[in-house]
Amino acid sequence: MLLSASGIYLRGDTMFKPQMKFQKILFIALLIMSAAVFVYSLGIMTDMYGLYQTQAIGGVPGSQIFYDMQGYNHNMVIISIALIIISCLPFVFASNTRRKYYIGNTITTYVQACALVATAIYLAINCIKFRTQFLTTVDFETYKSFSEAMNFMYSESTGYFTAGIILAVLLIVGAGAVVYNLIWKNKLVKQEDAILKGEITNG
Repeated sequence: MLLSASGIYLRGDTMFKPQMKFQKILFIALLIMSAAVFVYSLGIMTDMYGLYQTQAIGGVPGSQIFYDMQGYNHNMVIISIALIIISCLPFVFASNTRRKYYIGNTITTYVQACALVATAIYLAINCIKFRTQFLTTVDFETYKSFSEAMNFMYSESTGYFTAGIILAVLLIVGAGAVVYNLIWKNKLVKQEDAILKGEITNG
């Protein structure tokens, strides 16, 4: 326990408690979010499978989207794995529990923020692009007729594209939160240093 120059007893751990709790929850949430992106990447082509099935009988207008999305799907799997690895770095450098951040913690914060933003941009751009292609190029009437006649899977849903856009927004929020956490942490450290310079020991 220390006594400030104004005669008020201060405890640094009390001062840091809300921020420490926030950072613990934040980094767990970001890891879960990264895992969610990976799960999402595995199911991107789900609603497109019916279009693939029609290829066996010549396909329907617009079914090319199944092949157009292959590269995007492959990239998202790789990106999501990289994002999970990056989201583990705060635990390696103890950013989730450390009271004071050092250079390693600062670097991982910016790396993670950049990775989240980059993933969000790539995800959002492709979801919007392929959602538009799906709705404007696929002949749904022919697609439905083929599906009913051949018992193929049929879907007009754009749910996966919408989910991707929502994920992208969450990733941007996560990037903002991790930078905010760093700013908050540094502000508290500076405040504590200022208090320590003006205090006397309770002797």
